[in-house]
Formats: sequence, C-alpha cells, structure tokens
Amino acid sequence: MQKEIRDDIDKAEGNPQNEVRIKGYNMNKLVLKKMRNELKNTNHILYYYSPDPSFSSNKFWFIIYDVDNKVYYNIENNDFNNKQIDLIEKTDKLSEKFALFVFNNYMNNNCELLKSKGNVNISGVRTYEAIYEINLTNKENKHCYFKNFLLMN
Repeated sequence: MQKEIRDDIDKAEGNPQNEVRIKGYNMNKLVLKKMRNELKNTNHILYYYSPDPSFSSNKFWFIIYDVDNKVYYNIENNDFNNKQIDLIEKTDKLSEKFALFVFNNYMNNNCELLKSKGNVNISGVRTYEAIYEINLTNKENKHCYFKNFLLMN
C-alpha cells in the first residue's frame, strides 16, 4: 500500500522515485498484525493513518473502521516503544472531529476535497495522511492520500 502512495506522491510532486515521503512505512504491518484477532470476522475495512507532524517524531495514530460490523478502533504506537501498537478505544461512534471529517469525505467519494484542503501554502513540517479502503478477502484496496491540514469548526 505504501509503495503505491509514495509513487503517486512522487509523480504528483516531481520527486525522484524511492524517496521515502511517508514516515513509518512499516507501521501498517505492525498495526494490522496487532488487529488480526479483532478483524477476523470482517471482510471490509477503512484504515486511516496519521503521523505526528513534528519533524523528529515517531508517533502515529490510526483509526480502523470495520465496515461490516460498524466498529471503530483507535490505535497508536506506544510512547516508550515505537514498535508496540496499543488499542486505545473500540467504539461504535467516532468522536474525533478531524478523523470524522476524513472518513465522511472518503465515504462520499470526496478524496479530491481532502487533497485540495492539504494543498495550501503553509510553512513548517508537512506530513502525508492516508485512508485506505481494504477488502480483506481478495486483498484489493483503494486509497486517498493528502497533506495534513487544519480543520476549523
């Protein structure tokens, strides 16, 4: 999944191939391994990935939405051991407004809106966020990547 997104970003921005543009590419594998038991009775998930925008941070947040069972899982890597993945919350409602905005727009086929919101000129470190739609039975997936942006209420 990450290679497809890196290639798309590199093409869009004219970067040389193989430049790692998304921090922590191996975190996806750790998260999905951690969630294997929770997701064994589902075929379809949405997977949202958000790295901390700090320059030297190795912190990541993830939200997995089990489409079949209508359950959200809030996940992050551990502050003391970056490779340890912790399930923070399992809930039927998403309370984090930014993540809710991302999920709602993705589910309404508004990836271009997310991309356009991230295409603003601001200074500082920028990260790429991604939401994946994954069919766990046939391993097909779609994605939407975008630069992080500030959501005003």
